Amino acid sequence: MRKIFHVLVSAFIITSLLITGACNKDKTDNDNPSDIPTGTIMGKVMAQNGTTPIPMATVFVDYNGEVYLTFTDKEGNFSLKAPSGTVPLYIESGKGNIFRTMIAATIVENETSTIPNGTVKLQQTGTLAYITGAYDNIQDIIITQLGYAADEITLNDLNNLNLLQSYSGIFLNCGKSGVMDANKYANLLAYVNGGGSLYASDFAVEYLTGDGGMKSPDHHAVQTPHKTGCVGELGGFIEDSLLCTDRVGPMTTILNAEILPSDLQSYMGITTINIEYDLGGWEQILDLDSPPWEVLIQDPITYGPLAIRMTFAGTGSKLGKQDWVTICHIPPGDPANAHTITIAASAVPAHLAHGDYLGSCQGNGGTIYFTTFHNHVQGTISSDMQKMLEYFILNL
Repeated sequence: MRKIFHVLVSAFIITSLLITGACNKDKTDNDNPSDIPTGTIMGKVMAQNGTTPIPMATVFVDYNGEVYLTFTDKEGNFSLKAPSGTVPLYIESGKGNIFRTMIAATIVENETSTIPNGTVKLQQTGTLAYITGAYDNIQDIIITQLGYAADEITLNDLNNLNLLQSYSGIFLNCGKSGVMDANKYANLLAYVNGGGSLYASDFAVEYLTGDGGMKSPDHHAVQTPHKTGCVGELGGFIEDSLLCTDRVGPMTTILNAEILPSDLQSYMGITTINIEYDLGGWEQILDLDSPPWEVLIQDPITYGPLAIRMTFAGTGSKLGKQDWVTICHIPPGDPANAHTITIAASAVPAHLAHGDYLGSCQGNGGTIYFTTFHNHVQGTISSDMQKMLEYFILNL
């Protein structure tokens, strides 16, 4: 029997903050907030193209290890109360290691200042790549719709671990050309353990769980049936006991599929979505283990999980580059409200002294997103699907 997973997302900020964008101020035993002069800064965060607003971007001021933080609303707007003066204003999405911006903002005591429209753009600071597919073109959304950059690589490039490790995220489109092998799977495992992230759609699950072409023996060379009896293809670096799919999904439109994480609901401004499957034989998830997988979208009636993600424990080598370091920030007295931010390396000692720790709150390896649906349905996608895919891209 198929399991339907309802996953609580404890790693994100409480729902009320996500929806309203209200600011969150950390407190320490040594600070009296009333002694710190504050003002309000307002603005709007856009993608690099200058026209697409970025919902749920994290906006914060780092004041001696104390974080004043808010989130953009559905239209990319934010309002943040923070210490007055000319301060670095940080804007990021996801873990902050791929998309991040820092600007100097002047906050006037007891006044509200507004940053001119078009000034704040979420910049790309990590490199992205994609492998073309027979059906999907998520690179069109990355490059054409959002204005960011992504390099085209080939399936054979998966043999080059050094090349893979030069990218922060790789997108695997449905319908690959060629077969995988032991070396390619081993390199993908090393890549995500080191902090690199993947997005795979539909048939591209083969990159994760196997395509039957594996000949060399390894940890996954023997099929491992799940408790439901589902048996996947040979190969892969994710065991069939954790994720098992089969090409049995019919041509259909799933109405009112549930969006489960509160941050994704706030990003899209909806709690359900209609998903069109324009081809039969899509990779239906027959069973998976949660954790480590988190269900993002599901059909509660017939088809079960439709979109999932998992973050590896990993080594997190991509979370600290040059002068920027990713940390898990734990507000004093409110550990349940911990959140991942990327800060200047010079600010790290003050955060460690406050009880924060190096690395992401969700895990120091990379994140894998898998969607059973295509990212281009017959060459076009709905506005809701477009927004969902933007979320996947910006939150790798």
